[in-house]
Amino acid sequence: MGSSVTLVIFEGGMIESELEELMRQVRKAIVIDQILKAKAGGFEQIIVVTSYTDLAEAVAKLEVDVDYRPQVTEEFHFGEQLLRIVTQRKIAKVLYMGGAAAPLISAQELRYIRTLLENHDQVVTANNYFSADLVGFAPASALAGVTLPEIDNSLPQLLVHEGNLKFIPLQRSLGLHFDLDTPADLVILANHPGAGFHTKEAIAKADIDTRQCERIKKVMQDFQADLVVYGRVNSALFQLLDQLTHCRIRLYSEERGLKALGRDVRGEVRSLLGEMIAVCGYEEFFRFLSRICQGAVIDSRILFAHWQWDLSQSDRFYSDLGFIDRIIHPGLREFTAAAYSASVPVMLGGHSLVTGGLWALLDASYAERQNAASV
Repeated sequence: MGSSVTLVIFEGGMIESELEELMRQVRKAIVIDQILKAKAGGFEQIIVVTSYTDLAEAVAKLEVDVDYRPQVTEEFHFGEQLLRIVTQRKIAKVLYMGGAAAPLISAQELRYIRTLLENHDQVVTANNYFSADLVGFAPASALAGVTLPEIDNSLPQLLVHEGNLKFIPLQRSLGLHFDLDTPADLVILANHPGAGFHTKEAIAKADIDTRQCERIKKVMQDFQADLVVYGRVNSALFQLLDQLTHCRIRLYSEERGLKALGRDVRGEVRSLLGEMIAVCGYEEFFRFLSRICQGAVIDSRILFAHWQWDLSQSDRFYSDLGFIDRIIHPGLREFTAAAYSASVPVMLGGHSLVTGGLWALLDASYAERQNAASV
């Protein structure tokens, strides 16, 4: 016990569209803010693993260890790369974070995680046991004894079941459960006052349209309204929504663990809502949706997996923002057009939209009301 904890941040990937580059610039700013918060939280060793030249240059000025590897054609394998870093740097205890994980996390929360790992051995902790992008474990060498995952989501489960580490859950907080994975999350982050300094600067340059988001916030505070929430939603979030929103929540939850369990890769995703939409047709479904609610927040990735659509990241991102004319996939273009033509506001996104995203919207709405009351 008592060994120092090394923070390892991964940020990289292929950029194939203007929208993806916009997201990358915001993610770059988040990494910079995370480093500053981690330093304030007592982390003495920080390693940034990146394929982006400008990010490598920017964080090097912050006196952190940079592992720069230009993007190659081979598929990136998360587990292999993390094991390489742990082995080469002889890391004793590690906290891993994805580049855009937890942009609202505080220095105090990072300090707590560091202290937890310093004071314990044979343990793993994470922001989400079933779908993590922030994972701390001790010893770091335990990674060598498990099946190395291609993506980070399943790492906590592997360290428990194959590495025999004890899982210590982290406290539930907005800082640990909101991530920037899709443009929908970016829209929400643009609405939240808790973003870091560099992140706020990058968002301001992005000039994000937040009108759908503002309409959903109003639905949340309307005593006469119904809000449909669809996706990989857990019971804890539903309890939070039930307590803190004024509207009624129509919750439809399915396919939790879709990515962590590899169900999407194996083509095993089966969605009740996806089948209903296929039977009804896109336009008729959204017409019906408009009759039962005043707004909807939809984890569209479940639907795409159910329909077995092979979509580019650019197409998914364009769908989230309603950029219909830029979508190449004909089915996705038709689905998105129907969603954005609905008579009620519809937000489309991924898992983070219907988990931390909704929580962040609630928090931002509360902050606005507090500010208005103090004027």
